[in-house]
Amino acid sequence: MSIKTEYLVIGKIVKPFGIKGEVKVFPITDSALRFKDLRYVFLQSGSRFNRFDVNSVRLANEFVLLKFTGLETRDTVENFRGEYLYIDRKNAVELEESSYYYYDLLDCKVKTIEGIMLGSVYDIQNAGSCDVYFVRAQNKDEKEVLIPAISQVVKNIDVINKEITVDLIDGLL
Repeated sequence: MSIKTEYLVIGKIVKPFGIKGEVKVFPITDSALRFKDLRYVFLQSGSRFNRFDVNSVRLANEFVLLKFTGLETRDTVENFRGEYLYIDRKNAVELEESSYYYYDLLDCKVKTIEGIMLGSVYDIQNAGSCDVYFVRAQNKDEKEVLIPAISQVVKNIDVINKEITVDLIDGLL
């Protein structure tokens, strides 16, 4: 099983918070409340994933404040700045039909229903009414494409083969 299928990203550590070893996390999930159920998370170090037990979780506006067991000072968590938090995929919440994990969509090839390759998804952001897939063109001379994740545009998502098929509406290119 590859790293991408074994683990799921659930958040990104923004910075240490306070002086007692807490970290401020930007959640990459529908509901930050899911963090309340965490017993442990993983942080990647090179090709290894290291487990950290979660001591406490607090919600703070759009962020989550996490405290790891045994890490008691700001200095002990300073190196975690900018790191992603992972969970075992087997512990992931069951998704509704037509819902996908952010991490599963990254690096998907995007093509039109006519078979024209547009590029690969490198980022996903919420634009309020829908998510937007940021697609990096295959040819560096071509511009980036922003694809709204709506049913009128996205016709098929195949996470197994890492492929998304779209029907571009006027003005998207």
